[in-house]
Order: sequence, then C-alpha cells, then structure tokens
Amino acid sequence: MVTFSEHPKTLDEIQATIQKHLGEPSRKKPGYTISRPSKSSNLLCFMSHATNDVRYEVEPDLIRIVARSWRLLLNLEPFFVRTEFAKDKFCLWIESQPETSHRYFSSVLRDLATTKHPAFYSRVLRAFRQLESDLPATQIDEATAAPTDYLVAIEALTSAPQATQLIAEDPFIAAKFRGLKRKQQMLETAGGALTSEQVAEVLGISRQAVDKRRAANQLLALTQGRRGYSYPSFQFEDGKTINGLEDVLRELRELDPWMQMVFFTSPNVRLAGKTPLETLRKDLVREVKAAASGYGEQGAA
Repeated sequence: MVTFSEHPKTLDEIQATIQKHLGEPSRKKPGYTISRPSKSSNLLCFMSHATNDVRYEVEPDLIRIVARSWRLLLNLEPFFVRTEFAKDKFCLWIESQPETSHRYFSSVLRDLATTKHPAFYSRVLRAFRQLESDLPATQIDEATAAPTDYLVAIEALTSAPQATQLIAEDPFIAAKFRGLKRKQQMLETAGGALTSEQVAEVLGISRQAVDKRRAANQLLALTQGRRGYSYPSFQFEDGKTINGLEDVLRELRELDPWMQMVFFTSPNVRLAGKTPLETLRKDLVREVKAAASGYGEQGAA
C-alpha cells in the first residue's frame, strides 16, 4: 500500500489535495462533495457518502483516507476539525484557526472534554504549569524541540528542580528517567511503532492473526500496559515482515522485547559495526542469526 503524507496550509490546499487523491466527484453519483459558504470563508465542509472503496479515520489534527491500494495522511495541525455522521454520510468541518497559538489550547480542551480521568488530567496540567515557572526559557525551548510529546515531558521533568531533589534522594529515579528516555529515543530512531490494528492492515490479516504471531514470537511486540502492544515499524516492508525476522527472533526468544529491540537497533561488532536491522535489509540473514545467537550472554557485543 502506497502512503501519501500531505501538510496543507490553507483550505484551498485541503480541497485540492482531496480532489487530487479522490478525483473529481461525478455529477450523476458523487462519492463526495466539498462546499464553502464563500471563497473568503474560513470554513470548509467535506461530505462523503458511504462506500466500500474508501474509509476515513479521524484523529486530532490528522485524517486518514484509506483506499484499496493507497493511503492519504492529511495532517491538519493548523486547523480546527469537527466530524459528524448523518445516516450514510460522513461530514467533516474544517475551520482555519484565527491565531496559530490558539490551536494548541483548543486541542487540549477537546481532550479534556472527553477524558474519563479529569482529576488526573488536572494534576498533570498543574504540575507542568509549575514547570513553566521553574524552568528557564532556554530549557523550555530545548524540551519543546523533542520529537514526541512523551519526550517533551521527560526532558522537562528531568530538568526541573523538584526532579533534581528527588534524584538526589533516590538514585533509582534517575535510572528510571534514563530508561524511559532511552526507550522512547530508540523507538523514534527505529521509525516509531504501529498498533495491533495498523499491523493487521499492513499485513492484510486479522487482529487475531497478529496476536497469534506475537504469541508465537514471530513479531517483536513491546508491552504498553493497558494499551496492549506496540510493534516497531522497522519489522514491516512492502506489506510483509522483513526477510529473516522470524529466524532472528527465534534466536532471541529468551530475551525480553526491549532487549530484542536493543539488539536490532544497536551497532554490533560481529556485523562490522552495522546494526542487525541494516544487515537484515541487505538479506544477510545468516550473519544476523549468528550475531543473535547467545546475544543475552554476550551483551551488546
């Protein structure tokens, strides 16, 4: 499946992008319609009729339009997005944000309105409001530049005066912070991770079949607590797992998933300083299997 990622900056660009990928709607039986109150309006209405050929997935600031052979990721960070469903119609209201800074707060407020844990949300927000007062502007900028929200939080927390005091009192807290940061950085370096549902879509199998492969140690799956499992995306290529993955995972079966992750993404002296992932992509499966054999006893060597 081919994936397209677009970052339109105006409503006109959104409309052009949708028409480019879905084609111009037919006059006799339109699959969708796009309308705006006027050219100067800051509101665009996209309406799609039920069809088996295309499906839509909506997240805050992101819309996926998935067809049989392609997928469009429509990134809408500068816009405010509302969705509605009316019988067999899917309606999408996209509004330009009058001020860019407001879009961050509107996204948070939408999440707050639907949370099942308002007390937790409130305490977290208060803690980070205090961090803004405690941290100098340079450290706030450095934290904000982190590639994920998770890393932004860790960078800010580890720089806070309160964290410094806690670390001084309990060295294990420092080790835990380092471990969390290392895990997230490792995932980012490896290209991120997919949910079970996304893996099922990539491989063209059911969610249950994904679970069976995970249980049989045929996929590398990282535990995410109540959220289930995430699957590092480097395992997948062209609608299937990379060549040799199952053979290597068999050699690593005694290790926990994060140690397996370390193996795949770390330079290995037995592979001339290349990572096992790089080497697998060159179809050198035998060499990677040899490096994986006894890896737990050898450590990162």
